[in-house]
Amino acid sequence: MKRKNSSVSVNAPKEAVEAVLEDLPSFITNWPYVVKVSTRNGVSAEIMLPRFVFKFRDTYQFDYHTDYNSYIYDGTGKRGHLVLLVTLKEWQKSTSVELELSYQGKGKFWLGKTLQDFVDRIGKSLKELAENRPVSEELAVPAGKEHGFISEHVDFSDPMSVANFLAKSRMVHSGLHIIGKNGFFDLVGELRANVKDKVLYISGITNDGTKSFKVLLEGSRILAIEYRHENGPKALKVQNEADARAAVELASLIEGAFMVNVWVPVGGV
Repeated sequence: MKRKNSSVSVNAPKEAVEAVLEDLPSFITNWPYVVKVSTRNGVSAEIMLPRFVFKFRDTYQFDYHTDYNSYIYDGTGKRGHLVLLVTLKEWQKSTSVELELSYQGKGKFWLGKTLQDFVDRIGKSLKELAENRPVSEELAVPAGKEHGFISEHVDFSDPMSVANFLAKSRMVHSGLHIIGKNGFFDLVGELRANVKDKVLYISGITNDGTKSFKVLLEGSRILAIEYRHENGPKALKVQNEADARAAVELASLIEGAFMVNVWVPVGGV
């Protein structure tokens, strides 16, 4: 197998890093080169590894294993086998993370630089998710939803809240969409022409993994949003009118060609 290693120091306690690693769908969604994640029948991810004019694209079904301080993500595809080993060591004010990515399959001798970039950026994503995760803050519980599909709002700075939502949801759409300048709500209108559910969870990622977004909507109202681009991520949970205006402004920045996935709560709202 082809192996590449990386390391990162996370300025957060071990528990915060573990919470990210244990949220399998959200963690893998934030890997580079991931174009689609499905939680139907376990967790699977479609990953496109670019190399010159070639693109090594495969869908991997992931098994997850953990022991005292290591986490293993074992992905089996039709044309390849991908394994990520993450090992943690806690210090007084930070957590040291060692990552080893192994790949066996088509093009393994050509993918050295791509695999190194892959594992480096997984480490960077893990660092960002853990450092931006609230450690002691409890999730807010809203006044009752009439259907009761979920007991808390999604907060994209807390990966566990995303996992709770996805566990009670199903994917209803996946496809490539071009979002023009200030065009996010045009995308929402296009999606709502075919998806009638009131609550939508929409995620998107570019083919090169440099940009991604996640938005939770109730009707046309944004409940939570995260947008990642070259300058890093920004996440916002809407709790008041000022947050609502900031969420719309953040959504207006989303622009480009995205592989878009849409989930709805099981049974609707």
